[in-house]
Amino acid sequence: MDYMIRKATENDFEMVYPLFEQLWPNRELDKEALKTVFNRGVTSDTDELFCLANSDEVIGFCAYAIVNNLWQAGYISYMYAMVVDEKYRGKGFGTMLIEEAIRDSKNKGLKRLELDSGFHREKAHEFYLKLGFEKRAFLFSHPLS
Repeated sequence: MDYMIRKATENDFEMVYPLFEQLWPNRELDKEALKTVFNRGVTSDTDELFCLANSDEVIGFCAYAIVNNLWQAGYISYMYAMVVDEKYRGKGFGTMLIEEAIRDSKNKGLKRLELDSGFHREKAHEFYLKLGFEKRAFLFSHPLS
């Protein structure tokens, strides 16, 4: 079966949602809120959402936002979601998605692709390091509600 990477559309949400359940298995997800954010990303001028799919199913998804960044003195892409269906992991699909995001970011003249990854995702960390990412910071987060 041939898989290709394409831009996500609002119609993809129902196929992408189960991937979010795999990405955040210990969280209670608000499906309607996620759908709102997903659709906002699809129509945004500063976000790019990609699906890795064939004609029947979506097996991978990634999304990044273009962010103004003082440290880089320019714009960067900040990847805020990256997931491959657990049945398809280890087959090169994650690499395909990351490479597409890198290529797309370079084509837009962005200076860097950055992402964060939870401490417990050690396999993901190995994957990112293998693809040339550097560990350069901790992410600190403070709830606002």
